[in-house]
Amino acid sequence: MLLALACNPEKPVGPRSPTFDAAETLVAPLVLHTVAPQTTDPAIDRALDNHYVWLDTTAKSNHKLFVFLPGTGQNPSIFQLVQQEAARLGYHVIGLMYPTGGGLAKACPTTPDPSACYENARLEIIDGIDRVAFMDVNVANSIDNRLTKLLQYLTLHYPDEGWDRFLLRDKPKWSQIAVSGHSGGGGNAAMIAKIRLVARVVLFSSVTDSMHAEAPSWLATHLTPVERYYGIAHDRDGFYRPIRAGWDSLGLAVFGAPAAPETSSPPYDGTHTLVTDLTPQGGFVGKQCARRSLQRLEHAARPGWRAALARRLALPLDGAGHRRRSR
Repeated sequence: MLLALACNPEKPVGPRSPTFDAAETLVAPLVLHTVAPQTTDPAIDRALDNHYVWLDTTAKSNHKLFVFLPGTGQNPSIFQLVQQEAARLGYHVIGLMYPTGGGLAKACPTTPDPSACYENARLEIIDGIDRVAFMDVNVANSIDNRLTKLLQYLTLHYPDEGWDRFLLRDKPKWSQIAVSGHSGGGGNAAMIAKIRLVARVVLFSSVTDSMHAEAPSWLATHLTPVERYYGIAHDRDGFYRPIRAGWDSLGLAVFGAPAAPETSSPPYDGTHTLVTDLTPQGGFVGKQCARRSLQRLEHAARPGWRAALARRLALPLDGAGHRRRSR
């Protein structure tokens, strides 16, 4: 999903609801539920674009939930292809809508302790506890509450789909959840993995938190083992230097230098990081975020992010990055 890798600065991307080639819809009959956040909890009163929920009933389940977090000013409808592919790999999938917390890149670098600012802001987005003056996320609108209430809603309305397995005592069962996100959403995914043990972390164009291209100190320690982290970025991303610094701080360099998905193939010599130089249609200015450009980047780098989603979950891949299904 290098779908907005040339469009990373913290502002909304242009077209919000990409469609996909008809051939994509014929690969597998995916179940899709679009759920308005406020229908799961009337106290949710902000960031009301739909959650996207996916399931492939023909795929062999890996018994994991994949939660994708959009970046600043974005919503789950922009990132449908990655969500669909995760479903085809056997995940239960949620593209979660939440208050994406704009302003970190402007507010935090000028504070006395930028790393603490980034950390506290992301924690507030996750749990809704007031920590920073420029952030306004309460408990009801937090990631934790929205995910919990959505899982409860899905369990109630679709009892045969198995959503209840991702709840434990009315809270998300994080050990069975893979977290992912784009740009600021990837930063929130990394923060979740810092404070909780999760099944996998897939960072698209993230983490963007930085102090003059250096990584914030909060990235250096995390409850989730480093072998569960994967990162994908574009080398012309405006945040590329801090993204790479963040990967190093997480410890991903131990798996080798990043591979280029356009010139190599899975398993990429075991590296956990991919860097592309693919040029979107229209280049990197003007219409760089146009829907067709995003789709072409998605398709071109698809084997790479499929590998990041599938590796070490007993999901063998063929040379094109496709999971081999049992007959």
